[in-house]
Amino acid sequence: MPHGNQFRHQPYPTQPVVPARLHTLQSIPLIPGSAADLHALHGFDQVILVHGTFLGDDPFGISATLQSLAEDTPAPAATALRATSELLIRTTRPILSRSVRDLGNYTTEFRDAFQTLTGEDPQIELLHPTWSSENHHFARADLAVRLLHRLLLKPPAQGRRCLLWGHSHAGNAFALLSNLLAGGPAVRQFFEAAGNRSETHWQVARTALADAPQPHPIATAIAAVTFGTPVRYGWDPSGLSSLLHVSFHRPWKPDQPEIARPLFPLYSPVDVAAARWGDWVQTFAIADTDLNTGRTADLNRQLSELLENGLTESTGDADTTLPLSRRLRRLCSHWKHGTRCHTDGINLLVDYSPSGKYTFPAIPIEIAVLGHGVATSVHWLPAHLQLVLNALHS
Repeated sequence: MPHGNQFRHQPYPTQPVVPARLHTLQSIPLIPGSAADLHALHGFDQVILVHGTFLGDDPFGISATLQSLAEDTPAPAATALRATSELLIRTTRPILSRSVRDLGNYTTEFRDAFQTLTGEDPQIELLHPTWSSENHHFARADLAVRLLHRLLLKPPAQGRRCLLWGHSHAGNAFALLSNLLAGGPAVRQFFEAAGNRSETHWQVARTALADAPQPHPIATAIAAVTFGTPVRYGWDPSGLSSLLHVSFHRPWKPDQPEIARPLFPLYSPVDVAAARWGDWVQTFAIADTDLNTGRTADLNRQLSELLENGLTESTGDADTTLPLSRRLRRLCSHWKHGTRCHTDGINLLVDYSPSGKYTFPAIPIEIAVLGHGVATSVHWLPAHLQLVLNALHS
């Protein structure tokens, strides 16, 4: 997407600025001493790990709904609703992490393993407080603002950088962050569409962006690497210093090796479960797959006018004009393109060699969660870090 992107959505299919790179990745240790380059050569003193959708503190909006109900409920029922909401916020994320471990989730074990590989610098952290992880515009917008607030409170040291390391839709929050840091009139539209928010991180971020030069000076100190991020929001290159995308991919067409196997017409459940064509979730979770809650419906409708600018309507192909809703027709039309690559940044398309490691019940970790879980695997972290370092070197 261009400098001054102003939140314009990526099209389907995309036209990557840099040709994608195909890799076959093996589960091997890091080259001795190479992890130190993250700090010594590339200047990172911080790495922030951000999990994807449905793994946060309120993945289905239940806590937020209870808080909303409490506003219109007399005491003492309101007090009980708020107490229940706060209990869910405190306990949901730990319960989810114990259940799914490192399959599609960044765990304390993952962070500790990362820190062991890199030594004292950079400092590796899990984003805290985390985000709701709901699957809609406002949740990802809120994550982008949380990240901005965190970066403003604790920026990289002078001459150093921060690396955002995100899975799935966390990467789309990084895209929104790049547009916020780039600046321009659409930033004001973004905050207006999100409503008159009273949360501290929204207030601080809005004031900081209004008073800062454009692009924001911190943009040159922020880099991002995404894993399994669906192609959604557009990126603004002036809002980041560098950008990498790692996607589990198995070529479908010999003459177009960067294209994913299209999801429409649908292919067999066996191929989906076995991740025959790579990360099924990444190709599935594109525009029009959000799950809006009643509480956020109006906010998401307002944000969609800005964040879906640039999306095209269905082309009217015979197989996408069935008696379906407008949303499903447009979704099927987009699925037909098999979009795997993001427009901006370097796309690293990775096929994983079997490591011999399994998850319950005897599923190879490379294809767990329909090919979406390997990205956060502790076992594959050394190989992923080496892949990222090699890309940064080049």
